[in-house]
Amino acid sequence: MVPVSAVLLLLGLAGVVWGGCLALNVRGAADAWAERARINTELTAATTGDFGPLDTVWTARDYRTRGARILALSLVIVLIALLKTWL
Repeated sequence: MVPVSAVLLLLGLAGVVWGGCLALNVRGAADAWAERARINTELTAATTGDFGPLDTVWTARDYRTRGARILALSLVIVLIALLKTWL
């Protein structure tokens, strides 16, 4: 059976990596997500035949803000896992 602290540590570290990539825009991660969201919105509008103004899509700044939140909360999870292991 896997200890809970090991699961928390792995999930926290994954969140730190993913959130850090978005928050710090590593290799254009936030820009790529924003571009992908814009393209998906355009494709959805074209598929449904809606050629009016597009819905608001997230910008790279929105993704960077979300990445910063994920990074901060993941660091808290890692800290909890380490405290649970040592105490």
